[in-house]
Amino acid sequence: MRRQDSSTHEIPSFARYLNKVFDFRTATAGLQDARQTPDISPQSVFLAAFYSFVFRLPSFQQLESDLTQPYLQHWIGSDRGFGDDVLRYSLCGFDVTGLEEMLVQSNRTLKRGKAFEEGRVQGRIVAALDGVEVLSSYSRCCDSCLERRVTSRQDGVKVEQVQYYHRAVGCQIISSPVKSFLAIEWLLPGEGEETAALRLLHRIPGLYGSRFFDILLLDALYAQAPVLQLAEKIGWDLIISLKQNQRDLYQSAIRLFARRPADSTASEKQDGKTYQIQLWDTQGLPFSGDYPQPVRVVRSEELLTQNHYRQRQLQPETTGHEWLWITTLDPQAFSANQVRRLGHERWKLENNGWNDLTQNWAFKHGFLHACRHRPQTCSPDGTRQPVPNRGLPAVTLILLLAFTLSSAFTLRHSKLFRRYRMTTLEVAHQLRRSLSKLPPTIRAPDS
Repeated sequence: MRRQDSSTHEIPSFARYLNKVFDFRTATAGLQDARQTPDISPQSVFLAAFYSFVFRLPSFQQLESDLTQPYLQHWIGSDRGFGDDVLRYSLCGFDVTGLEEMLVQSNRTLKRGKAFEEGRVQGRIVAALDGVEVLSSYSRCCDSCLERRVTSRQDGVKVEQVQYYHRAVGCQIISSPVKSFLAIEWLLPGEGEETAALRLLHRIPGLYGSRFFDILLLDALYAQAPVLQLAEKIGWDLIISLKQNQRDLYQSAIRLFARRPADSTASEKQDGKTYQIQLWDTQGLPFSGDYPQPVRVVRSEELLTQNHYRQRQLQPETTGHEWLWITTLDPQAFSANQVRRLGHERWKLENNGWNDLTQNWAFKHGFLHACRHRPQTCSPDGTRQPVPNRGLPAVTLILLLAFTLSSAFTLRHSKLFRRYRMTTLEVAHQLRRSLSKLPPTIRAPDS
């Protein structure tokens, strides 16, 4: 194997990092799918899909052309290239338990390696939880699809159609540079997002232990008594956006804050924007009539000044914003301004999580949704039936694993990334281009 070019990333260095730090090759050995005696192993299928996301390929059809490269075939442990039909057939029946275990062990390894130390807030690791719509369709559906009626105009006439969609809730570390996803939970037909979120929060301590992170940021949708009770039981501190879905608490806080001047003021400049901030902070407000646990509420009134082009001239414009948060953080350790900053940090899950996955990782491509070509299994009555379609959850877990490990390699290991100040997208392109530069694998002749 020739030495790596001093100014580019190559697959061998990436693979060595994964095997050395995460014991990646051993972790893939236990992966299984529903096929019987397959020609292409589940490990090879997983590695092919994994590298397609590392390379930021938008579809499995594009991966098919890369699998003609002998070096990639060698690296995924396959004697030959294979098409996207093999990927689809295998991944539709893939065992997602093994994939989730790989994601959990990778995050545990990152924490042991101090990857989450940088960016701690008052010594605390911060995570955020939020939901995202993964795909929608008017024609393709599967047994796990959610349904809704959507009204649209066709030729000037209002038409109501049934739309099928998938939605999930994910939890991500946001305080560290390596913003790894911890777990994901899919909404089931007939349930709301808050139900799936609560199910995910119940699962996380079993996957990682109760104190893998310390502070959890949540949207107003999750401002519910069961969430507060679970967080108190586990030992998490919460910061939850407060809106009028908790009407009694919201109005009590607004009335209380309207009677008195701001407790503190602040001014901040960030990314060319200027914030003039007024803060109110109070404790002891009952959360709800059914759950009168006293909570702390922080209110922020912000005047945001930023420059916009108007008639080809750069002019400052000022807009006002109001924010309220419920928090269980101790006011002696976390001031109102620190709560405000953490409350705004939740948007990192949108910007560095779901939006990044959507724009740069083909997250909403709809891989293997409603795929009908699936392995079959015998039912109790002896008939052969297709296995349940696990393609979308399997591909999503592989994508999250690629997202986490690629971020760890780039931000924690790569000297080239720090030296040349390149983007993570350029690192992915360099890894893919290295396939054509590597020498072909030399194999012994067939006897």
